[in-house]
Amino acid sequence: MYISLYTARQLRRIKDRLLWLGLFMASGGAAALLYNLILRQEARWLWGMAAFVIVLVGLYLLALGTGKISLKNTFVAISPDRISYRLNFYGKEYTLDWSSIAAVHFSDHCVLFDLRGDRQKSLLLSGIESHNTASQVALGLQVAALERNVTVNGVRFNVAGPAKGF
Repeated sequence: MYISLYTARQLRRIKDRLLWLGLFMASGGAAALLYNLILRQEARWLWGMAAFVIVLVGLYLLALGTGKISLKNTFVAISPDRISYRLNFYGKEYTLDWSSIAAVHFSDHCVLFDLRGDRQKSLLLSGIESHNTASQVALGLQVAALERNVTVNGVRFNVAGPAKGF
């Protein structure tokens, strides 16, 4: 099961906002750079360097908005072998093998994985913008954990596999 955390419409809106913010910052920074280094009688170099940084940030946001620099995909992927997820555009992608998961604890805002070797890993549901998508992720993880006979919230279920021989 693959769950994208943003719809295509939401991604388009984010890129549009980045584009407009980049245009605003690049043009404002360029105007401040021009004013502080050329139009004033005495150049203000520190103000000029700050304006140059604003221009660079604006150009970076423009590149993100136009797609020249791509945003990483945000997702939760649940497969028979592993769970993979990235909750924000520049975050690290985490991968957990089902064989390394001893137990899973669910709350309204977090999914906590107890890993073998006394380690823990968390997936913050509060980091997902849409409440419906966060609920879908939690439900998908619960079902997958039950199918693999992993302890859920301190209770171990023994789910039988599909019936054979019919």
